Amino acid sequence: MKITGIQVFWMIAIMDIGMTLIMTLTPSLQAAKQDVWISILVSGCITLLVTLITTKTALLYPGQNLIQFSQTILGKWLGKAVVIIYFVQWYTILPIVLRQFTDVIHIMILPATPKAAVMIIMIILIVYVTNSAGIVSIARTTEILGPLIILMILVTLISSINNVDLRYLLPVFADSGLTGIINGAIPPASYLGHSVEYLMLASFLYQPKKGAPYAYWAIITAVFFVLLSMTMATVTLGPSLAPKMWYPFFEMSRKISLFGFIENFDPLVIVIWVASVFVKLAIYLFITSYGTAQFLNIKNWRTLTWFIAPVVLLFALIPKNVTEATANYLLNYWVPFVLPVNMIGLPLLLLIVGKARLNNTQAK
Repeated sequence: MKITGIQVFWMIAIMDIGMTLIMTLTPSLQAAKQDVWISILVSGCITLLVTLITTKTALLYPGQNLIQFSQTILGKWLGKAVVIIYFVQWYTILPIVLRQFTDVIHIMILPATPKAAVMIIMIILIVYVTNSAGIVSIARTTEILGPLIILMILVTLISSINNVDLRYLLPVFADSGLTGIINGAIPPASYLGHSVEYLMLASFLYQPKKGAPYAYWAIITAVFFVLLSMTMATVTLGPSLAPKMWYPFFEMSRKISLFGFIENFDPLVIVIWVASVFVKLAIYLFITSYGTAQFLNIKNWRTLTWFIAPVVLLFALIPKNVTEATANYLLNYWVPFVLPVNMIGLPLLLLIVGKARLNNTQAK
C-alpha cells in the first residue's frame, strides 16, 4: 500500500478542518470571546510545533511506522508501552467521533431517526472503504472530497458577508486577556494536532523522506480556513450569542439570505461535517486495525476491522447526551492528556532518544 504526498495533505487537512469547525468553536468563544481569532493563531503555532516534532521523528526511520520505530528506539517493552498509550487514544476517539457525528445529525436534520441507525450506516461505510484497498482507497477518496469541502466552506463564508458586523471584533484583548486567549487556543489546537497521525502514515508514502512539506501545508491550510470560519461566525453572530450555541458555524449558515430567495445553506455545512467525519473515522479505523495487527503479529489486519467496528458502535451508544460525548471527553481526556502527551511529549521523547541512538551508531 503506497500513497502520495498530496494524498497525505488532504487526509490531514480534512481530519483537521471539519471537526475543529464544528466541535471547538463554542469552547474557544467562551474563553476568548471576540479575540477567538487570536486564539486560532496561537493554536496554529502549537499545531505547527506538533507537526515539526512529528515529521522529524518519522524521518528517523522512514520505512517504519509508529508501532515499529517506537520499539526500535526505546526497546521492546518500553516501546510497546508507548504504543499502548496511542492505542488508548485511537480506540477511544473512534466511538467519540462517531457519537459526536450522530448527535449533530440527530439535532440538526434527523431528530426522529434513531441514533443507532445513523451510526450503523457510517460504520458500514468506513468498514467498506477501509477493507477495499486499505489506506490507498481512503487516500483516493480524500482527493475527491478535499477540494469539495474547501469549495463548500468558501461558498458558505462568501455568502455570509452580508451579515458581517466588524464591530463584534472590538475591543481587542480587553475582555479576554492572555489567559482567555490561551484557554481559547487549546481546544482547537488539540483537534488540529491530528498531524501526529503522520507517525503512522509516513511509512506508506512512495517517498517517505519528502512527505514533511505536505504535512506542514495541510496544517497551514486547516488553520487558515478555521481562522476564516471562526472569525466569520464571530462577526455574524456576535461574541455574546455565539458562545451559547452548540454549533455556531452551523447556525451562521442558517442566517444566509441572498437576493431574497437563496437561503438554507445549512446543508452545505452538513456535507462538510459528514465528509470530514467519514474521512477521520476511516483513517482511524485503518491505523487502529493495522497497528493492532502489527502489535499482535496478526497477518491479516482486515479481519480486525470486523471486530473493532462492533465495539466502536457499542461504546458510541454509551454516552447519555451531547455533553458526555463532547465536553467531558474533550476537557477530561483529549485536552489535558492527548495534546501534551500523545501529540507533543511522546513524539519529542522518540525524537530525542532516536537521534541519540543514531548518533551513537554513526560514531561507532
